[in-house]
Amino acid sequence: MFETIEIRRFSFATVYKILAIASGCSMVPISVLMGLFAFFGAQTIVWNGQHLTGLMGLIASPFVGIMLALIFTGFLGTLFACGLWLYSKFSSLEIEYEK
Repeated sequence: MFETIEIRRFSFATVYKILAIASGCSMVPISVLMGLFAFFGAQTIVWNGQHLTGLMGLIASPFVGIMLALIFTGFLGTLFACGLWLYSKFSSLEIEYEK
């Protein structure tokens, strides 16, 4: 059964938390997959301007994913939080969730 709640305003911390979870759960696995490709010789992992291949590419790939997730969270989180704050001045959001 779905319930509906009305949200007048998201806090900045909530927006950052949602975006950090979403970007972390998507960027890190993709980065590890690219690290697996780098392990077999593809130049898919770049750190400090150098391509990392082999075992170093595989080891560095989760850290590259974490860095990408942090950068996206910081930049897009600020934009989303400001956009939602502006939207809250004119209307409220209704969110459905499953109980």
